[in-house]
Amino acid sequence: MNTRAGSFLWNLRQFSTLVPTGRTVRPYPSGFCRPKIAYSNWNPRKLLSNFDNKMKSSIRYLFQDTLIFKSGGDGFQTKGISTATVLTFDRLLCPRRLSFNSKHFVSDNGLKKNFHHEPSNEDVLTKRTKPTPINYRKLSQECNSLSDVLDIFSKAPTFPSSNYFSAMWTIAKRMSDDQKRFEKQLMFNHPVFSQLCEQIMREAKIMHYDNLLFSLHAVVKLGVPQNTLLVQTLLRVVQMKALKELDRFSVLNSQHMFAVLAAMNHCSIILLNECSKIVTSNIHGCPFKILISILQSCRDLQYFNMDLFKGIADYVATTFDIWKLKKVLFLLILFENFGFRPVSLMDLFMKKAADEPGFLNVKSLVSILHVYSSLNHFDKCWTHEFLEVMASALTGSLHHISSENLLNAVYSFCLMNHFPLAPINQLLQKDIIHDLLTSGDVERDVHKLHVVAACLKLDDVPCHKDTHLVLPRLPSMPLHPRAKVAEVLSSLLGEGRFSKSVWLPHNYYVDFEIRMDANRSQVLPFSDVDMVTSATDIQRVAVLCVPRSMYCLDSTHPRGFLAMKMRHLKVMGFHVIVVNNWEMEKLEMKDAVTFLKTKIYSPEALSTADINLQSTC
Repeated sequence: MNTRAGSFLWNLRQFSTLVPTGRTVRPYPSGFCRPKIAYSNWNPRKLLSNFDNKMKSSIRYLFQDTLIFKSGGDGFQTKGISTATVLTFDRLLCPRRLSFNSKHFVSDNGLKKNFHHEPSNEDVLTKRTKPTPINYRKLSQECNSLSDVLDIFSKAPTFPSSNYFSAMWTIAKRMSDDQKRFEKQLMFNHPVFSQLCEQIMREAKIMHYDNLLFSLHAVVKLGVPQNTLLVQTLLRVVQMKALKELDRFSVLNSQHMFAVLAAMNHCSIILLNECSKIVTSNIHGCPFKILISILQSCRDLQYFNMDLFKGIADYVATTFDIWKLKKVLFLLILFENFGFRPVSLMDLFMKKAADEPGFLNVKSLVSILHVYSSLNHFDKCWTHEFLEVMASALTGSLHHISSENLLNAVYSFCLMNHFPLAPINQLLQKDIIHDLLTSGDVERDVHKLHVVAACLKLDDVPCHKDTHLVLPRLPSMPLHPRAKVAEVLSSLLGEGRFSKSVWLPHNYYVDFEIRMDANRSQVLPFSDVDMVTSATDIQRVAVLCVPRSMYCLDSTHPRGFLAMKMRHLKVMGFHVIVVNNWEMEKLEMKDAVTFLKTKIYSPEALSTADINLQSTC
């Protein structure tokens, strides 16, 4: 591992909760211009050791309208401060007031050059008396409060200012919650706190990255809000540094970067994409715990990279025999969180689970059923045997399974159109139903019970056709039919020839309903439907407008609930048309009309020239 990149990552990984920086950072307050600072080859650790303590000026406080906040965690609030008296730094750090003289010259690129400079008595005196950088451990031992640290800073500020923040956080960790809350309030009200904040922002770009990272950690832990300019500035400098080190990252660096960014709660697409390429191209031999850590970090960051997911899934499928089934199951659970369906890996797991059911306990059983039902995964050769093994294992666990786990397992079986009698009979017991309706997440359980009841009525379950569950009504959801689809249907069919926002039995909802003749060659106005003597002369058409989340990731494979809904609508006599919202929004009106026409009318009707189709204008 590259030593410098590895050190950077090691320090960055120590932090647990920092700010996502995808948000727009607030602009600098009016009247404040951030100085452009350029440096030649000198030691940054010694740059700020010499301060001109004699010169003081009153400047506009950096955090005007920005550092007025209230902490959600500790309940303290700062006061708005408009100005603060601060010490003036070396002119190299404050180029706003640079002046020309015979000894100094500022070139076009902002670098300061010396000409014919001879040390004066004042220079020698300054060099002898410059303050020594203070050690934050020593400082935290000598001080008993956060205000004590700020008092020391006010007497002789030294570089780097990260030591003061680190010392204050070290002291705060020793305090009780009440004392910590009180001390933080005093810290924010301290007259030099604003000066310390401004100084650390000035030092950020030249500060050693270890000190920079510790500063960022301490600032956030001390309660400075994450949307302030202070935190955002420190975080940006820590990033835009990570990017500079990216070309030096080893494979191990890239693997750990996911956990680093997750700890910061920052989804840097550039860093993640580059690290994903390195991880994927070097996947063989990667420890399983690293694979799990990468996927957990992607989940926390809501980062979806199909090449990365496929690379991990294909690697585990290729080396399937060396992994324990419980480890592979953990991987599949993470994949399900993304909606990603690794077909080959799930086929292998299905076969192995059917052959070796001994590893199944209630927890793993419920998890397996959830993954396979959610991703709607079936294998032609192994699905029936797999479901039978799962049902047998569930039946053997009925004497000690909880009501919640029993409902989850039966719900998953119902999504997959499989109905083991013993688990269903136990679920329908009055005491189990009462338990589910009075404890836990009642709204979620009621929804699942409604699904189970619909499956027992509509699917091929002859033993339970007469089952009647008395369940609370589901809360009504706001209905927002897709405006563009409605416009297209109006253009294609005309008004009065389709219905919007239709509720059906078993709590099913369709965006639009169309009624056609049995051959789907012409659309029937709703007013004429009642005149048709036989129901067999009518074909009901359900138009479902669905988002991406209803499909498996980066595919058109419907997930479990959508697949079940389509199955049930067909049982209820509907021809089902699925319209993908994101695709429809991209189409021009003419193309959208053509697309829906081919979906609505039967192929035979479209190919017959003498069929009088509606105008598409």
